[in-house]
Amino acid sequence: MRNSAYSKALNAYAVANSAVPPLTAVVRLYERAMTHLYAARDAAAERRFEAHHTAIRNAVMVFAGLDSILVFDKNEDVALTLRRFYHRLIAQAGAAASRKDPVAACDSLIRQTSFMLKAWQAVAAERGGPSTVVGATAKGPHASVVGRTMDHANGGLSA
Repeated sequence: MRNSAYSKALNAYAVANSAVPPLTAVVRLYERAMTHLYAARDAAAERRFEAHHTAIRNAVMVFAGLDSILVFDKNEDVALTLRRFYHRLIAQAGAAASRKDPVAACDSLIRQTSFMLKAWQAVAAERGGPSTVVGATAKGPHASVVGRTMDHANGGLSA
């Protein structure tokens, strides 16, 4: 049996919507994950453990959603690398609250996610899209374009 919130998150990525180019959607998803990770770090620093847990859970849902849309048909090596990355982030996020220093655990997650966010922003800029979508959120129907049109592990990243 699946967790209801987890199922809803995965379903959000499966809903068809082409209002936003796929690269923009991926950048927004990474930005949304970063927002949740910063919130988790701040909550851990302030010893607000329920808020920390909620923010971590939200970040994990973004990573699980990105993992769920990987396509292995044409470039299995890249897809497997991304899958390992997402699974590592999910495992580290799940263990963050139980670490001796949960703030440092969140900082590590932020560094790793930031590295990938910058990489996706560079790809978006190279392909003629916006390199950043500051102020945009990864909630709502635009995120689902990823599930329908984005082969983010296969070079099919053109807008």
